[in-house]
Amino acid sequence: ANATILMLARNSDVDNAVRSARRLEDRFNKKFGYPWLFLNEEPFSEEFKTRVSNVINGEVTFGLVPREHWYQPDWINETLATAGREKMAADNIIYGGSVSYRNMCRFNSGFFYRHPLLQQYKWYWRVEPDVHFHCDIDFDPFLFMED
Repeated sequence: ANATILMLARNSDVDNAVRSARRLEDRFNKKFGYPWLFLNEEPFSEEFKTRVSNVINGEVTFGLVPREHWYQPDWINETLATAGREKMAADNIIYGGSVSYRNMCRFNSGFFYRHPLLQQYKWYWRVEPDVHFHCDIDFDPFLFMED
C-alpha cells in the first residue's frame, strides 16, 4: 500500500521515539517494510536521527514542520489566548496551560496533511513516542482499509 508511519517528535523525545519505533518494527513493520516519516518543529539533532535510524530496517525521512503550521498566526489576540490557557490550567484541564500542546494540536488537526513529505502517500499511521504494542500485528491495516 502507498503508506508511511508518521511520528511527530522532539529531540527531547529521542528515548521514547526509539522505543516506539523498535516496538512497531518488531511487532509489525519487519513484515511489511513501510517507510517512516519523523516531523519536528525544529531541526532534528544528529543524535535523534542516528538513534532512530538504527532501530528501523527501512527508509527513514526527517522533516521540519513549517513555522506557519506550528505557531499561532500573528492576528491571534495573545492576551485573550493567555487568559484562556490560564483558565484551563486553573480548571485542571490536562495540558490546559501549555502553548506547545496547543501548537501540536493545531498541527495535528489538519496542517500535517498538507506537509510536503506526506503528499506522496495515500495512507499514514501516526505513532506517538513511547507507545506499546503488546502483540504481533500479522495483517496489513493499510491493505485492509483499501479493501
